[in-house]
Amino acid sequence: MNRFASHVLLSLLGVALLGASTGATAERADRKLKVNVSSLDSEGDYGKGIYRLNRNVVITQGTLKITADRADIRTDENEQYHAVLTAKPVCFRQRTDNGDWAQGVAGRVEYNSGKGVVELFGNALLFVGDDETRANYIVYNTQDGTFESRDSKDRKSTGGGVTFVLQPREKDDKPAPVAGAAAATPPAAAPKPPIVKTANPPKRNEPAFSRCA
Repeated sequence: MNRFASHVLLSLLGVALLGASTGATAERADRKLKVNVSSLDSEGDYGKGIYRLNRNVVITQGTLKITADRADIRTDENEQYHAVLTAKPVCFRQRTDNGDWAQGVAGRVEYNSGKGVVELFGNALLFVGDDETRANYIVYNTQDGTFESRDSKDRKSTGGGVTFVLQPREKDDKPAPVAGAAAATPPAAAPKPPIVKTANPPKRNEPAFSRCA
């Protein structure tokens, strides 16, 4: 299968491949853009809906970018597909609707386009903004921003466990009401600052992120 055929196949994608957790969903504008796929080698069977991409696999869709060494794709009758991407490691990045960037790496990534669910296996690391999650297995839903992380998918393995680094959320400091004081008219709510969307994700100390910078 040549590069043009690979592009046609992946154009079936109706939602972005990777989103963010903690309530930050993938940028919706990406879903309306075409998917571009490149690799050095590719082959497939249109009748069976099975395709394989090898060497320097790069998938882009708007702000989404994924790099891998190999991608195995299986499509179904509803034009949905299940993709398995492997590398040392697979790297992805995508901007979220609130302007943050989701950035992740793992040894293997599996994605079900119908359910919008992505699974990261093996030394998985995920940043959403400055919040960080490390585990051997991370699964999250790109459509609602929910996620789970644990040491293994089947919950049977034990190892390094899960590590979170969560940044503090800023809140307005309001003075406590004074007993017996007359109720004052509350001031008008300050307008929310505009969402700032940077063109490129922040640089991380993890060398693996340089693959999809």
